[in-house]
Amino acid sequence: MNVLNEMVLVDFIVGGSTGEKTTAADDFMREVGKMLPKGAFSWVSKYRTLAKREILKVGVARRVNNRVRGYFVELKSAPALTDKLKVIKTDFLKEKAEFLQKLPTIVNDWASHPDNQAATKGGTLRADLIRLHAPSVADLDRVLSFDVSAIQLQQTSFFGEDDALKTEVNGLVGQAALEIAEDVKKSWKGPAGGRTSSRVLGLVRRIRNKANAVAVLSPKFENLRRMCDDVLQSAPGEGLIEGIAFLQVSALLGFCTEPENILADQAIDFDPLDVEAPAETQAAAAEAEAGVDTQQQLGIETVEAEAIVAAETAAVAEDHAASEAAEETTESVQTDTPVFEF
Repeated sequence: MNVLNEMVLVDFIVGGSTGEKTTAADDFMREVGKMLPKGAFSWVSKYRTLAKREILKVGVARRVNNRVRGYFVELKSAPALTDKLKVIKTDFLKEKAEFLQKLPTIVNDWASHPDNQAATKGGTLRADLIRLHAPSVADLDRVLSFDVSAIQLQQTSFFGEDDALKTEVNGLVGQAALEIAEDVKKSWKGPAGGRTSSRVLGLVRRIRNKANAVAVLSPKFENLRRMCDDVLQSAPGEGLIEGIAFLQVSALLGFCTEPENILADQAIDFDPLDVEAPAETQAAAAEAEAGVDTQQQLGIETVEAEAIVAAETAAVAEDHAASEAAEETTESVQTDTPVFEF
């Protein structure tokens, strides 16, 4: 719970639409949208998505009963985030004013559309119903709004171990890892093709910034930030990413697709291109190589010695054969010589 001293609970509310799918038709925009052409409120969804994206770059969603109820943001990241949300709100209000100014024309054009010239079961033209029930400028001006809030949290002990906030805080590490994994799965199509464009580095930077912002929750995110820095330093800043750089990028993103990998108790390092063995290994290798050389030298000397012995043996055999041949010749001469008696 002490981590709350370094966190801010940031939230934004787009009035007129909850942004959530519900079974009950309790969403004002969902109801009035039936009286307007499809996509009339797409600009509202655009700003909701933009605000959520900016918050999730540095924050972690606070989920209560599977619904988002604000975002935990580290204190040092809150000022820059609130400035961005102020800009988004200003742009929202500007586009809202433009939309309200065009609303009468939008309603009239939609009522005049050929699809709305058919009669309903009650016999009334759809065009007449649209003109009668379409929301007015005053209605939408009152309902459409964009509100933001940021509350610095402090440790609380009012409910002790039963405080639901304790459970939420304990689950922030897993929630942050899950959000990083979901972002990668949506943005990274995998290592197919063996190369990719430098645009993927934007995703790596997003992971890096998120890990840096939530490092206060766990040192595991600091390790992830360091990994991203290594990839960003080695990868080319533009053009295609191929070879070793591509392998590093794909390995990092593949690693981040599973929150279990991010939370695992292990140190990850990319092998350098010039790998050198430790001194002990090099010494052992030198001794082994010297042993091989010695064995080879001994083998050569043994072969040479055997050759010398063989040559000497052959010479002795030749001498012996020559001696026997000489003796046989002498005996033959003595036998063939006639003997005269007087």
